[in-house]
Amino acid sequence: MFIRWLLYTGSTMTTAVKAIYENGVFKPKEPLDLQERTEVEVLIPTQSPADDDPTGWAAARALIGFIDDAPADMAEHHDNHLYGRPRA
Repeated sequence: MFIRWLLYTGSTMTTAVKAIYENGVFKPKEPLDLQERTEVEVLIPTQSPADDDPTGWAAARALIGFIDDAPADMAEHHDNHLYGRPRA
C-alpha cells in the first residue's frame, strides 16, 4: 500500500514515502531523515466506488430483477417496450 506522509521539519514540506502497516505501526520502506518523535500526518488513499467496478458489470448485475412487472420478452424486445418501436 502506498502511504503519503506529510513531513513537518521546521517549515512545512510534503514528501511521499512508501510504508508498510504492521502491528499498529507504519514502517517506512526507505530511510527517512527525521529526528525521533517527529510528528507526521499520514494520508491513506481510499478506493472510490467507481474503482471497485471499472467495467460496470457490478452495476449491471444490480439491475437484474429490478422491474418486477416487466413483460417476459423485455430483454429481447426492449426497444419496442421502451420506445414503441415495432418488433423486427
